Amino acid sequence: MCAVLGGAQTKVSLQADTLQARLAEQINVAISVTTSTQAQVKFPPLQAFLPFEVIDTSAVDTTRQAKSIIYAKTYSVIHFDTGQFTLPQQKVVVDGALFSTDSLRIRVNDVVVDTLEQPLYPIKTILPIAKNTIGWWKPYAFGFLIILGLVLLYFLAIRTQKRIRASRQKLPPFERALQALQALESKQLEEQEEYKVYYSAMTDIVKNYLEDETDIDALESTSDELLTKLALLRDTGNLDLTNDTIDHLNEVLRTADLVKFARAMPEERLARVDRSKIESVVKETQAALPEPTEEERLQNEAYARMRQKQRQRKRLQLGGLTVLGLSFVIIIGMVINYGAVQTKDRVFGHPTLAWLEKDWVASTYGISGMQLETPDVLGRRSSQNRMNQQFVLGSLDDAFLIVLLMEHSTSKDEQTIDLQQKVDKVIGYFDSMGATNIFQKQNDYTTTSGIEGIVASGSFDWTISNKKSQRKTYEVYHFTENKGFQQLQLVYDRDDAYAKELITRILASIQFKKAKK
Repeated sequence: MCAVLGGAQTKVSLQADTLQARLAEQINVAISVTTSTQAQVKFPPLQAFLPFEVIDTSAVDTTRQAKSIIYAKTYSVIHFDTGQFTLPQQKVVVDGALFSTDSLRIRVNDVVVDTLEQPLYPIKTILPIAKNTIGWWKPYAFGFLIILGLVLLYFLAIRTQKRIRASRQKLPPFERALQALQALESKQLEEQEEYKVYYSAMTDIVKNYLEDETDIDALESTSDELLTKLALLRDTGNLDLTNDTIDHLNEVLRTADLVKFARAMPEERLARVDRSKIESVVKETQAALPEPTEEERLQNEAYARMRQKQRQRKRLQLGGLTVLGLSFVIIIGMVINYGAVQTKDRVFGHPTLAWLEKDWVASTYGISGMQLETPDVLGRRSSQNRMNQQFVLGSLDDAFLIVLLMEHSTSKDEQTIDLQQKVDKVIGYFDSMGATNIFQKQNDYTTTSGIEGIVASGSFDWTISNKKSQRKTYEVYHFTENKGFQQLQLVYDRDDAYAKELITRILASIQFKKAKK
């Protein structure tokens, strides 16, 4: 099973995995080239294997050994006749030099089909089959995830809106201090602990106000330190406070220290008076604050604009997160329901999947009255001979192509149409269109409605407009109905996962109107 011929440094061999095969059984033929250095190798074309037909080839496999390099390529061939056949010598070009292998004798045996001695059995009764419950939970899980995502997004939106509303309703320091002091009026003062809470809240209110409106850190200061800082601001002219204001504050702070640390318990009337004194301190401090300069006013306006932009940015971020979260939930649900690959095709778009999803059109074409159901109506191509008609949807550059050819004769005599001759022209037709590496096989075919014909199928390489090569698969169906010839071409990308479903649906719709007698 091996033939070798070569020079001192180059050796070419031809091998077959078997020299006896059954009718239409695949035979793997391997050509290997062994060289001592790296070389440019050109393997034989597909036509060199006749009378065998090549149905597939492998890529060139390069193996490096200690002192040599082996280039190997495998061809899958078949033969549709029985008998002894010769696989001819194969010519291989290595760095411009021509090398030839020996030929191989291969015997193709007939397939024995014994239908007479097989035992016959009666038709079995229809058995009830339990309902398929696999994957029943997927739609429910998908709906649950969507509802859960919408509920989470709703609560997130409500919470965010509350925060935004609270920030908008935030009062200025002066109004906030007065509002807090007024809330103290309703406090009950009976126990020492209630007085402690009362005076603590009072001192916190005035310190927060002073820290917000003046340049002193009131919250971190003791009573003496706070009074010293206020006196310094008054003496430097930064805060026009009267002695009475500072004295009133001093009195309240001293009393508060006694209540908080010495557990003193003044009369309720005095506690209410101290609250009024603190309110007067807040009002007088507000009146004593200097008018903002033009520069400060501009800074405040700039700050307000910055805060507005920050709020807008937060709203945009919230909207983006909401959309992102909803999209994530929807995609997860789609992956559970459709799978990852189909989800990707649905999100980013896939031409043949889009065809499957749309409403199909049922039409009758040509003189033959051939009825087809397709994703869209086939467009008529003009022809000089009105008895030869062509209808097309798509092109070879697209993911899917549908071509319907019809031929009729004006003669009233019965015409004999050689379907085999039509099938033999399929390779030439695709070759004239620019296809390369064309493989083909043929089989008898019968439609679901009982119409008989021949199908030629195979694959070829097609270079699309952007110079990218794409492997195409084709199925060409031939019929001779209504005294004419009909050819239906279906061409699609080899790796298209939805093409088979499209073809099944198209073929199931084939009908012919009955010719008038």
